[in-house]
Amino acid sequence: MSLTTIIIDFDGVMSDYNVSARISKISRISGLDTETILDRVWTSGFEDAADGGKYRDDASYLRAFNDHLGFELSRDEWIACRAAAMQHRADMHEMVANIAKRYTVAMLTNNGPLTKTAFERLAPKSAELFGGKAFFSYEFGTKKPDAKIYQHVAGRLGSKPVECVFIDDKPHNCDGASQVGMTAVVFTGINDLKRRLAQLDVMKDNT
Repeated sequence: MSLTTIIIDFDGVMSDYNVSARISKISRISGLDTETILDRVWTSGFEDAADGGKYRDDASYLRAFNDHLGFELSRDEWIACRAAAMQHRADMHEMVANIAKRYTVAMLTNNGPLTKTAFERLAPKSAELFGGKAFFSYEFGTKKPDAKIYQHVAGRLGSKPVECVFIDDKPHNCDGASQVGMTAVVFTGINDLKRRLAQLDVMKDNT
């Protein structure tokens, strides 16, 4: 069966992501030390639960985030802290825009509702590139690498899993995609990705 659809991770692929920079900015705003922030929000499992769909809207998510943090971040402050962790990868966006001339392209990221509603502010180029095909794990009530999320996304796109290439910087997320029949590519850098996609004939006429 021919490949028709390319599904791409966001953090670590379309954008560099540095959680330490995010935590440091939260620390400067809140006065809390970075270890406390890490323990209360990340090590506690809060963010994993949020990514998995525990909070269905951005307001309930932000309330819970602040409850765990023990400090009242405003929505704008939360967004600024998230943005501090990110760096747009122009080369990836150019490559994906070229691929989109021949394939359906979509994004699948493990993230919660506030990242989705703020996405145009956080990542305007990615929001423009993927449009309504930018998917956030919380929408599905689960997260990568659960096999169900890949099946749901393929269904949303009108594609069969075997028609899809899935690209992610985390090998275990790629393993989940492989389990449902997708062709999975671990992202280690754009040059290696171009080589792998050329082997699949995805880069043909898109160099």
